[in-house]
Amino acid sequence: MTVTLARRLLPALTLLSIACLAFADGVDRHGGEKLREKFAAADTDHDGSLSRAEAAAGMPRVAKHFDAIDTDHDGKLTLAEIAAFLKQARAERQTSN
Repeated sequence: MTVTLARRLLPALTLLSIACLAFADGVDRHGGEKLREKFAAADTDHDGSLSRAEAAAGMPRVAKHFDAIDTDHDGKLTLAEIAAFLKQARAERQTSN
């Protein structure tokens, strides 16, 4: 049974690893290190996400767009959600110019 479970999990874990690498690459290309630093400083409870209060205190410009960034509507922002929002905003600015 353990071997069967491992065979089922291996493809999922491989895809997850690829997705994580792609996400990391996307963040890096879009001001990644600075964004990660700001996010880490704002994430005062170190749970990997920003509450509305944490965003307001540590990333006020992000807080202004909290509802638009919170794509899964769970009341908190992840670094991935913020990076996706910034990427989309840049793309929209480039097409409007």
